[in-house]
Amino acid sequence: MQEERENLAARLLEEVDCGTVYLDAGGKVLFVNRRAEEILHVERAKVLGKRVDMLPLRTPIYRVLSENAQDEPVEVSIDGSVIQVRSSALGAAEGELFQLRDISSDKKEKRQREEFVAMMTHDLKSPLTVIMGYMQALMGEMPSKMDPSLHLFVKEMDKSAVKMLSMIDDVLDAYRLEAGLLQIDRQPCDARALLEGCCRDGEQEAAVHGSYFLSEICDGIPTLDLDEKQITRVFANLIGNAVKFTPRRGTISVTGTIEGGCLLVRVSDTGIGIPESELPRIFNKYFRASGAQGFKGTGLGLTISKAIVEAHGGSIRVESSAGKGSCFSVLLPLAKERCIFKS
Repeated sequence: MQEERENLAARLLEEVDCGTVYLDAGGKVLFVNRRAEEILHVERAKVLGKRVDMLPLRTPIYRVLSENAQDEPVEVSIDGSVIQVRSSALGAAEGELFQLRDISSDKKEKRQREEFVAMMTHDLKSPLTVIMGYMQALMGEMPSKMDPSLHLFVKEMDKSAVKMLSMIDDVLDAYRLEAGLLQIDRQPCDARALLEGCCRDGEQEAAVHGSYFLSEICDGIPTLDLDEKQITRVFANLIGNAVKFTPRRGTISVTGTIEGGCLLVRVSDTGIGIPESELPRIFNKYFRASGAQGFKGTGLGLTISKAIVEAHGGSIRVESSAGKGSCFSVLLPLAKERCIFKS
């Protein structure tokens, strides 16, 4: 019975699409599956029963099995391919199991993404910045040198250019987030002034949409070490979403208070809300709630906002139900300790 189970385990390991090598406690090679033969360019019959230190030094199998890959995966280059090596200790008397994966295609795909992002940065962002510069110049000439009938057109063109630049930045930051390149530059910041500025912009936007805007930011908020640009982006996104998804005559409310060593900011609205079943995915990249269909957006704003808040040692959460509005809450630490919502 024991022998049958061992034979079944060996057959299963033979079929998996992952190279597998098993060493006993003495470092002797006892098992090599078919995929490991392909990855390491070795015939199992030539290595089975041999200790690792008896294998030829320059061979791929010696290089791989000599790696200490228990704490973290190790990447090894073999004949132009990139092999990820991970090992697991099975116990002092049972040896070590190596898992090998060819990640060359993943590396190539990542490089292609990097090239695409670099191309998009140059081909989209640079000319758009030029357009926005000329638009600002035109707006500066509006009072005296431009026909009043054109003023609205110029303002709408400038507004659309700003939105397009924001969408490009969202895509770029989503890539930086995935690659671990999203940087936070902390500087002493007047958080109250930052919030009040976001509220002024939100109030103007709400007035255009025919909604009511209320804000109440408490006094006594100390100077915080924040990346002002990134945190402004978080609150601008939350307030912008609240305005966008709230029908005419609805209400958007922003409050800022000090609670338990943290700055707590709540952005509430009486808009379309989010179904309860979709709340766990609302911060996922590219996810858009079913009620948001038909509204413009990349589905990246909340993902990036969450990453920015957490990089500051804070946390963000949402409470909502379909048709009854939403409330996004952000906690930011006043000192260096982390702020986490209690369940």
